[in-house]
Amino acid sequence: MIKVLAVDIDGTLTDKDGRINLDATLILRKMQDNGVQVILATGRSVFETYTLSRFLGFAKLGISENGGVIFFNEPTKVKIFGDLIESLRAYEFLAQNLQNININQRMPRLTEILLERNFDINIANKMLKENGFNAKILDSGVAYHLASINANKGVALKYIAEKMNIKKEEIASIGDSEVDEHMFAESGFSFLVNKNYIIKNENVKEQTKLIITNKQGAMGVLEALEWLINNDLIPLRVK
Repeated sequence: MIKVLAVDIDGTLTDKDGRINLDATLILRKMQDNGVQVILATGRSVFETYTLSRFLGFAKLGISENGGVIFFNEPTKVKIFGDLIESLRAYEFLAQNLQNININQRMPRLTEILLERNFDINIANKMLKENGFNAKILDSGVAYHLASINANKGVALKYIAEKMNIKKEEIASIGDSEVDEHMFAESGFSFLVNKNYIIKNENVKEQTKLIITNKQGAMGVLEALEWLINNDLIPLRVK
């Protein structure tokens, strides 16, 4: 039985215009009311994540900045995994050595830096690695996220599971991009709601039951929830 359901926001719970799908959130709210801890796991700032979780009626904790931050009950009570200083050093290095490196964030962040998606991410990551930076850029499909290598959604989800004494097979996750792969690896069941994305780490498929939904985005979330319900992994029936 699933006890924790981790769900990405952008490209997963939202449509192409960035609007949250109300049908999906209604079912998630019912799951939360039935004892499943619905945890938002997103690249958004801790303030955005807390606000969305609070008003949607989900769990009183969440994963922000792609695993760099976990909040508990309120946005000022956090567990931090990333290193903002390392991210800033990496950004300064890239800004001096590559063109078109521009910051693209509107909310304060505690661990990572958002960059515009207008440069070659592979070249940038190669430069960071060759010059000894403990930082990497990931693509969420919305922005490039520059953060510590040891900060990701998987690390954060594993920490939460250990604190809650929950087994891997009692966790399901839903996401759509590269930033969700580590989260998938820490889940018993994972749903990729983006048929156009190819999992980069093949080990992920060995570490979780990975299901690629036929529908994409928020409609894929509805498909994933229906699968969990129909397979008796969540104690909920939707009429």
